[in-house]
Amino acid sequence: MKITRRSWLIALVAGTMLTGTSLIAPTSAFAQEKTLVVRFYDDPAGFDPANIFRIENENIAFNVFSGLTTYDSATGEIVPDLAESWETTDNTTWTFHLRQGVQWQQGYGEFTAQDVIYSFNRILDPATASPYASELAGIESMEAPDPYTLVITLSAPNGGFLHTVANYHQGQIVKKEAIEAAGDQVRWQPVGTGPYYLESIDVNSQIVLKRHEDYFKGPAPIETLNFQIIKDDATAAIALRNGEIDLLMRQSQEEQLKTLESEGFKMNRVDNYAVSLKVINLTDPILKDVRVRQAIAHAIDYPSITAAIAPSLQTPGYSLLLPWMDVFSEAAPKYEYDPEKARALLAEAGYPDGFTLKVLGTSAQGVTEQQQFEIDFLSQVGINMELELVDTPTYNQRRNAGDFMMAGRLLPAVNPDMILFSYLHPDNIAPKGLNGARYDNPELTSTLEAARAEADPGKRMELYAKVQEIAMTELPYIPATASNVFWPSKTNVTGVNINYLAQVNFWEVDVE
Repeated sequence: MKITRRSWLIALVAGTMLTGTSLIAPTSAFAQEKTLVVRFYDDPAGFDPANIFRIENENIAFNVFSGLTTYDSATGEIVPDLAESWETTDNTTWTFHLRQGVQWQQGYGEFTAQDVIYSFNRILDPATASPYASELAGIESMEAPDPYTLVITLSAPNGGFLHTVANYHQGQIVKKEAIEAAGDQVRWQPVGTGPYYLESIDVNSQIVLKRHEDYFKGPAPIETLNFQIIKDDATAAIALRNGEIDLLMRQSQEEQLKTLESEGFKMNRVDNYAVSLKVINLTDPILKDVRVRQAIAHAIDYPSITAAIAPSLQTPGYSLLLPWMDVFSEAAPKYEYDPEKARALLAEAGYPDGFTLKVLGTSAQGVTEQQQFEIDFLSQVGINMELELVDTPTYNQRRNAGDFMMAGRLLPAVNPDMILFSYLHPDNIAPKGLNGARYDNPELTSTLEAARAEADPGKRMELYAKVQEIAMTELPYIPATASNVFWPSKTNVTGVNINYLAQVNFWEVDVE
């Protein structure tokens, strides 16, 4: 399938270059426009914020769309985006003052508060079937006193609401007329207010983004972003060495990273950005027993696995949250490698001879080294791990529907509430949301809701610590590894700042 909005032409035109937020005149009135060739590592799955998933697709959407707020690339702090400023006195009523003169891509006119109201209502509409609807479920009302003022009233206080409306998933603002014009092709025809717009896509070979000349911060330094689909990491590394690629969106082979670094390529990276979890289906007759889940956790030696296959790319994961998050608790239970304890727990649960554990995976990845280690470790306590490999679209559909015995999930987030509510709150039980474990504990739910509403930092921390203690005791999700992300590039590529969502703001990127 190929969708083209207009022909692609790399021209020699006059332009301006950007450094930070300052405009710098080009040295030549007819300076050559720049193209950056970027490796895209999997089949694209669409860019509609209502149901977007997978980090590679989110990188496209992050540069096409904007939110009311966004994240500073280096620090992860909330900063203004479509909203210049905001205020709240009680964390319940939020007033946003919007930028004036922001232009939509593709000639759709000026951005106003009504676009935000439409976007959020679209996410909340059951007909949209967005897995992110619960993120906005706390909205009681939205009003636009004028085109550049938006007042959102919540049903309960939410101190993390600025994360909810950031440039990520449900926070990305769409244009009603563009959505309606796209019809059933909406995921392939994104229209936003961001620094780049989608010019063309061939789902088998490439995605081409072009600079949005009317972007409210000024046009980006690079005119054309050409994302070449190269699934194999070794092939991608060769393409970088041969000069065919300027920047690799992700390199996940330890050996390739070492080689590229030794050859002098720039190793753009972010560490400890997200936790990879094993999602346990609690409706399964075997896995519903907490002792079985705890046995699985004790049976796999993730510190040894990461040290053996990917010491640069991974570290062991011990929690749903990451240590750099402000509400992370060291006191939550951790599951050290202990095969004897695993066997004892299985025997207590009635499985002294083990059982067969079916794990959903993707045929595109095949059987990974980590999975080979997992199979071996689990076999030592009597658990027979069988992989069920399906194509990527089927994998995503089944995972989102909760149709598995065990599956993997990685949810990058700067806001810890997004992780905890997405995985643990009953409003998000699959297929409505990302709670694929179908976990529902009233005590945890009430504690989590109280933590979100709590204004006192000390009390807030106590509540979040209790949430983590309950979750890691009952173990609907098993933390496996925490990921480090590398985007190797040529040395003349600058401004590749990978944020804690593993995204790059290409408005900041340049080629010297």
